[in-house]
Amino acid sequence: MKDSTAAALADLGSTWPVEKLQNERTQQAALRRAREAIPELHQLLDEAVTAVHASLAVVFEGFPLDASALVVTAAAFGEVDPSYNGPNPDSLVHDVVDSEARPYRDPDPFHTDSPLLPRPHAYLGLLCVRPSPAGDGQTVLVSAADVAAEIADRSHLRALQDPCYPFAVPRESGSDGPSVTTHPILTVSGEGTAVRYCPVRVPAGLEQAGHSLDDEHVSALRAFERALEAQHLSAVFPLRAGELLVLDNRRLLHGRTDVGPEGVGRHLMRVKVHDLGGQR
Repeated sequence: MKDSTAAALADLGSTWPVEKLQNERTQQAALRRAREAIPELHQLLDEAVTAVHASLAVVFEGFPLDASALVVTAAAFGEVDPSYNGPNPDSLVHDVVDSEARPYRDPDPFHTDSPLLPRPHAYLGLLCVRPSPAGDGQTVLVSAADVAAEIADRSHLRALQDPCYPFAVPRESGSDGPSVTTHPILTVSGEGTAVRYCPVRVPAGLEQAGHSLDDEHVSALRAFERALEAQHLSAVFPLRAGELLVLDNRRLLHGRTDVGPEGVGRHLMRVKVHDLGGQR
């Protein structure tokens, strides 16, 4: 992104603060204004959307470190939504910071975001404000299609598409609704291979459900987890300050390498985006 484009995009924050961008209508209005006011941005966003559809991820370089600019740009992919985006229920932008209270964090294993939603967020945006000085805490990606191709036993692949894998759903106060929902891990269709997985939520789902998977589906789940460990499938993104990674949360799994003591202060800004063409 050119410096002039980034500066013009950041200036929109005075007109469209994040507090005014809480719904699809205002987000799309701000996006239209940005496209009209910044001609270079119009083409850049169209190219980025096309790139994500084709390659599942795109990186903007030289992006302004501004929350409003992040939301407006993410709106080109759909509706920016606060659900499951950190502890603040109304936060469109969540600050992921490695603080002194947690100076060392183990690697974050491969997962998809928002697996508890009936329809998980379609896209995830990660803007690097400050990388770790030590170069750790790097983002790692692997495609669901590559993982599926790594599974040699086709019966495992078929079993992973059965909607029987339980995911824990937080029990809302006073709610009588179910605490567990079941979904497939992989969905293979003419549109490609989609994935829903979290190494914490599935065991929690099994515990809350009060039953276990049968041997066929346990074996398939283990085959999937082994495929995730194939290092030749993954790609590492050492995000630098001012780089914005937008990824397809339905067809990619993401993770993070470990963060050592020197990584204190590592800071990313995260947004989650619903596809406007899909149901929530």
